[in-house]
Amino acid sequence: MHDFHSDDYVDRWVNGVGGLLRDSVIHHLVGHLSLLGSDDFHIVELAPGPGILAQRLLSSFPSATYEGADYSAPMRRHAGERLADFSDRARFVHADLRSTEWLEAISRPPDVVVSMQALHDVGGEEAHDQVYGSVRRLMEPGGLLVNADYMRRSTRGEDRGPGIPLDAHLALLRTHDFQDVRCTLDIGRYACVAATVPA
Repeated sequence: MHDFHSDDYVDRWVNGVGGLLRDSVIHHLVGHLSLLGSDDFHIVELAPGPGILAQRLLSSFPSATYEGADYSAPMRRHAGERLADFSDRARFVHADLRSTEWLEAISRPPDVVVSMQALHDVGGEEAHDQVYGSVRRLMEPGGLLVNADYMRRSTRGEDRGPGIPLDAHLALLRTHDFQDVRCTLDIGRYACVAATVPA
C-alpha cells in the first residue's frame, strides 16, 4: 500500500523510481505525441507523480501547455520543483480521479491525455471505467489518449503484476466510444493503450 500523502514516503518513492524499462516506456509515450504533426496542443496528465514524464513532454514539445491532475500534495510539490523552468506552460491541480470533481479543476479541454504507471492505483475495472468515462467527457474531438501502466495479461494465462487486464482496458475504452483503440506496446509489466476521440 502506498501513502502518497506522506512527505517522507513520497520522498523515498521518488528517489527509488526510474530504470531503463521505465525510460523506454516514456520514450514510447513521447513518440505517440510526436506523430500529431504539431506541438501546439494542451496536455492533461492523470496522476503525474513527481513530473518525470511531464518534464520530457514539455522539453520535447516547446509549444505545448500542460496540466497535471494528482491527489498527492507531496507529489505535486516534487513535480512543481522539477518543472520550475516550465512554470509558464505547466500547472498542477488537486484531483481525486476516483470522483468526477477533478474535471472542474481542468482549465480547458485537452487535446492529449496521458498517464504513466498510475491508474492501477485507482482500483479495479469499475474505477477504470469511471476514469475513462470522465476523460472521454473532458477531451476535445479528435483528441488522443495514451495510457501506459502495469496491466495483467489474462488472455495468455499470465499475471505480470498489478492492474486490470489489458483486454479490459481496451474493452472499457470502446465502451466509452473511443475509436482506433489499440495496444501499442507490450513490454515487461507494462502495456500501453492508445485511443482517439471521434472528430
